[in-house]
Amino acid sequence: MKHRLAWFGFIMSIAAVFTTALLPNQETNAAADPAISDAVTLNITKTNGFLHPAISVDPEQLQNTRRELATGAQPWQAYYEGMVQSPYASRDFKAANLKSGTFDTPKDATFASSGQELTLSADGFRAYTQAIMYYLTGQKQYRYNAIRLVRTWENMDPAGFKYYADAHIHAPVPFYYMVSAAELLKFTSVDGNLYTDAEGNQVNLNWTSTDNSKLTQNLIDPLVTNLLIKTKDQYFAQHLYPLTGALAAAIFKNDQAAYTDAVEQTFVNAGSSRPNINGALNNLFHQMSADDPRNPVKQDFVEHLEMGRDANHAKDDVFCFTGLARVINNQGTLVDPTTGEPSTAANAVDPYQFGNNRLIEGAEQFYRYNDGETIPWIQVSKPGDTTHPAIEADGVQNIIDFGGAVSTDGRGRMNKPYTSSELYDYYRFQEGLSAAEIAKRYPAVATQATHLNGTTFYEGTTALNYWGVYSDNKITEIGTDYWLSMPAAKGSDSATFPSAPATNADVSFIQHGTILDENHAQLTKDGITVEAVSDQKDIKETAYDKRYPQDTTTARGGSQIALAGLVKPTDGYFAIKLKTNGVAKLLISSSNLPNKAYQTLTLPNTKNQWQTVAYPTNGGQAYMDFYAVVGKSSTKVTFAAASYTDQAALPVIGETARDTAVFLGHTITLKLSATNATTLTLADGPKGLQLAADGTLSWKPTAAGDYPVTVTATNGQRTVNKTFTISVKKDRTTAYNQATQQLSEGVYTTASMAKINTAAKAVINLLDHGDDAAFQSALTAYTEAIKQGELLNPTLEDHSLNYAAYPDMTIANLLTKDTLSLDPKQTFNTTALVDNDPASYGGDWMTPAVLDFGENYRVTLTSSSFLARTGFPNRTQGANLYGSNDAKTWTKLTTTTTKRDNQMQTVAIDQAQQGIAYRYIKIQVDEPGEPTDPAWPGIASFADIHLFGTRTEVTKDAAGSTRPKLLSEPSQPALDDHSTNQTEVTNPTKKPSQPTGSDASFNHGQSTAASRGHNHPSADQSSIKAEAKSKKPAPIKANRTSVKQDKHARKAYPQTGESHRLTYSIAGLLIAAVSALLMIARVKRANR
Repeated sequence: MKHRLAWFGFIMSIAAVFTTALLPNQETNAAADPAISDAVTLNITKTNGFLHPAISVDPEQLQNTRRELATGAQPWQAYYEGMVQSPYASRDFKAANLKSGTFDTPKDATFASSGQELTLSADGFRAYTQAIMYYLTGQKQYRYNAIRLVRTWENMDPAGFKYYADAHIHAPVPFYYMVSAAELLKFTSVDGNLYTDAEGNQVNLNWTSTDNSKLTQNLIDPLVTNLLIKTKDQYFAQHLYPLTGALAAAIFKNDQAAYTDAVEQTFVNAGSSRPNINGALNNLFHQMSADDPRNPVKQDFVEHLEMGRDANHAKDDVFCFTGLARVINNQGTLVDPTTGEPSTAANAVDPYQFGNNRLIEGAEQFYRYNDGETIPWIQVSKPGDTTHPAIEADGVQNIIDFGGAVSTDGRGRMNKPYTSSELYDYYRFQEGLSAAEIAKRYPAVATQATHLNGTTFYEGTTALNYWGVYSDNKITEIGTDYWLSMPAAKGSDSATFPSAPATNADVSFIQHGTILDENHAQLTKDGITVEAVSDQKDIKETAYDKRYPQDTTTARGGSQIALAGLVKPTDGYFAIKLKTNGVAKLLISSSNLPNKAYQTLTLPNTKNQWQTVAYPTNGGQAYMDFYAVVGKSSTKVTFAAASYTDQAALPVIGETARDTAVFLGHTITLKLSATNATTLTLADGPKGLQLAADGTLSWKPTAAGDYPVTVTATNGQRTVNKTFTISVKKDRTTAYNQATQQLSEGVYTTASMAKINTAAKAVINLLDHGDDAAFQSALTAYTEAIKQGELLNPTLEDHSLNYAAYPDMTIANLLTKDTLSLDPKQTFNTTALVDNDPASYGGDWMTPAVLDFGENYRVTLTSSSFLARTGFPNRTQGANLYGSNDAKTWTKLTTTTTKRDNQMQTVAIDQAQQGIAYRYIKIQVDEPGEPTDPAWPGIASFADIHLFGTRTEVTKDAAGSTRPKLLSEPSQPALDDHSTNQTEVTNPTKKPSQPTGSDASFNHGQSTAASRGHNHPSADQSSIKAEAKSKKPAPIKANRTSVKQDKHARKAYPQTGESHRLTYSIAGLLIAAVSALLMIARVKRANR
C-alpha cells in the first residue's frame, strides 16, 4: 500500500509540472466558464445559536473557495470546471415540477408517491447549483433560476404530504439540497432586487419573510412531519437518510430542540426501541472487543455492521455519516463523548473525534474490503458467551440480515466513492493527523483520497460528471459539494487532487488495483508487477497477516492482487492490458480464496510487450476480480489496466481447438483456425507438439494421459487464448470404458437413458472398424449424452429431492394476484432454495409460488423443511404446502404451518397424502407473520425449501430401461499408426457435473453381485441401487474378476452380441487360413 501511495505521489508530481506548463491553456479554457466575481456578499450571521449560511457549506471556507477560484488555484479550479459542465449549472431556466404556462405553480402540489422524488431531486439540486453559481459569479440569471425553483416548491399543498413506502429513504436528500439552496439565497446579497426575465416578468430577487414562511409551512414542516417518520427506529442507513433532512430543516428554522435531537440520534440514538438495528454511529460502526470468543483476531476492532447486508448500503452509511459530520461541524457543534448530545464541556469532542475516531475507523473497514482486502468479522447472529450473546432476528424489531458472514453483494463497486477526499481531509487538516499517520493507521482511506477520479469519470462504460452523480430517482447521499468547504491548506496537498478527466473507460491498476501479497507483487510506473508462484498455496495476504497475527481461522490468501471499480457484463468478455516475460497460469476469482477461480488463462510469453488479453466473465461477479499468477518464479506479469470490450472486436479461435482424444502410438493432426486475428500461436503444450504457420497442430504422444494445450490469437488490439486437453488413450475399448464410468449409480429418467444407450451403441459399433475420426465423433456424442443425463431422483446432502438439479426439472412460477393462476411472467429462483445458504433466497413473493414437475412426472412427498432468509423469519412464518395435478384444485399436504424460526424447521406431510403423487407443489403463506415494514405487507421469502420424497415417471421409454456396461480391455495396445487426420472429440475422461440421487422408496430390486458384475453384457437400470449424492457422483467400478476374458465377449447389448460373435468367428477362420498359406510360402522359400 505504501508503495502504491508513493508511486501515485510521484505520478501526481509529474502531472503538477505539466499542469503548470499548460496553465495558460487552462486559463483560456476557464475563460469559457462563467468568470468568478466578488460582487455578491455572503452575509454570515448567527441566530439563536445557529451559524448561517451553514447547512451544506462552511461559510468561511466558501469565501476562501471563491478567492482560490479567482486565482485559478487547484484543485478548486478543476472542481469548478467540472461543476460548470454539468446540466445543473446551465443558465437556462429548467424546472421539473412547474405547471406549464405559470411562473411558480407546482405541476403537482402533493407529495404522496415516489414519483415526486424525481422532481424534487432534479429541482432541489439544480436550485442548489444555481445558488452556488450566483455567489461565485454574481450573475443574476443564476439567482433568478434558483429563487424561482424554490418559490415553486414554496407553493406546495401542506395537506398533500402523505407517507408512502420508503419516503423516509429517498425524499430527505433532495429536500436537503432544496433547503440548502434557500439558505444560500437567504444569506447572500442582491444588488438591485428587480430582475426582468425572458418572459418579461418583473421578479423580486430578494429573499423575503414571505419566502421564509411559505417554504416552512408548505414544504419543510409537512415533509418532515409526514415523510421523515419514526426516524429513531429506522433500520441502519434508513435512520441516517431522514437525519440529513431533519438537520437541514432544524438549522434553517433555528430550531434548537430539533437540532439537538438530530445530533444525538447521529451519534448514539439512545431513544431507539430497536437498539440492534440502530443506525447511529456508535452502533452501526460497532466496537468489537478482544474478549469476544467469536473474535478471530483477538484484538479490538470496529465492525461496520451493514457490510453484513451488502456493500451498496454500507457505502451509503459512509457517505451519510460523512455528510452529517460536515453539517454538524459547520455549526461548530461539539458533543459529549458518551451520550452524543451537544456539549460545551471540556471533554466534548467534534464529530470526527467521537468514539475514538469511529467514523474513519468504520470507513476504513469499508474501503479495505471493497478494495479487495480481507477484514476481521464477527457473525453477530451466532452465540458467543453471556457477555456476547447472539442477536436473534425476528424480522420486525430485530432485522438481523447482517448477522452472517460479511456480504460479497456489490463488493468492489468503488467508482463513485472515489470522487471526494472529504473524510481524509477533515482528519488531515482539522484533526491534525499527518499524511504519514493516516497512511499507517487508515491505509485504505488514504489510498482512496490519493487516487481520486477526475471530475469526469466512468462507471463501466458510462461517463459521469462528479457533480450531481447521485442526483437521480434514488438520491440518498451527499458529498459531491464538499469541495466548496475545502480548507486553504488543501492547495499544498497535490496527492489528493482529482485526476485528469477520464478520456476512456479503462480501469487503471494504479488507481483501483490492490496488492494483497507484498512478497509477490509491487507497484511500478507501468502498473502492478506480479511475480509468479509455483503453487497458489504459497500466496499470502501479507498486510492482514501483519495486522492480525493471532487470526488462524479467517480464510484468505488466494491471489496476489485485486482490481475493483469494475462494472463487468455478467455474460460477456472483459480484458486486461498486461505484459509477461514467460508463460504462466492466470487464475481469476471473485474472492481472495484459493481454488475458487472462475476462469483460468494460460498467459503466453509476450516478451515484455503489451497485450490486451480478454476472458469470459460468466461465473464472476460484476464489480471486482482477484488475480493469481502461477508459474516459474522467474516469470513476471505486469498489469496496467482493465478494458471493456465488445465481443465483436475479439479474435475467435475456431471450434477445432477443443478437447480431443488420440490413441497411443497414433499421430494427432488438427487444423486450427482463427478469425478476426492476425496471428495464431502455440502458447503452451506437451513436448514435441508443433503448430505450423498454416494452423496445423501435430503431435505423436508416447505416453497415455491428459495434456493441456493453449493457443493464442491476436489482432493487435485484443488477444484471446484457448486451452483444451488432448487425452491420450490406450485403445478404443479403454476410451469407451472411461466414458461409461462417468455414469452415476443412480437411476436415470428413461428418456435420458434412452439417449445414452443410443450413443453407447454407436460407439460399440465402431470398436473394431471405422477410422479414428468416426470413432471419436461417436465417443463425443456418448460423453455429451452422459453429461446431459438426468437422474430420476437427484438429492441434496440431507437426502431431500434436488428439484433444481436440471434446468428443465421444474418450472417455477408465482400465481397471479387476481385469478391465482400460473403467471409465466413471474418466476423465482429454485437454485437458491436448495443451497443451504440463509443469505440467498428465492425472492420476495406477494402471491403463492408453484413448482411444476412437468407433464410426464409426479412427486410423492413424505416430509418437508424450511429455512428462513437471514433476518426475516417472519416472512417464512405461516406457510403450507399444497399438491395438485391441474394447478386449479389444490390439496393441503402439510399438517402444520411454518413457525417464526431462524433455524431449519421440519414440517410433516399428512400421512394420508404421503402415497399420493402430484405434478404441482404450491408454497402458500396462510397465516402471515407481522410485516417487517407496514408499508410492504404480505411479503413471503424463503432461504431454503427442502422436499423429501420421490419423483416418478408417468410414461417410461422402453429404450431407457437398460444401461451401458463396461467391456473387457485388451492387455496390450496396438502401437502401429493407422490413423488418418483426426477431428476433435470432447475429452471423454472429463467428469461431468452430474447430480446423483437416492431412490429408496422405489422397488428396483436388490443390487446383487451378479447384477453388478460385468459378465452380464447389459443391465436393467432399475436394478442399480441409488445411493450417490448430487455433489459427489460415484462412477461405476469394473469388477474385472467377473468379466469374461474372451475377446469376443465384449459387447454390451445381448440383442446384437450373437451376430457380432458370428462375424468375428468367420473373420477368425479367414485370418487363420491366410496365415497358414503365408507360412507354407515362407517354408518353400526357405527350402530353395
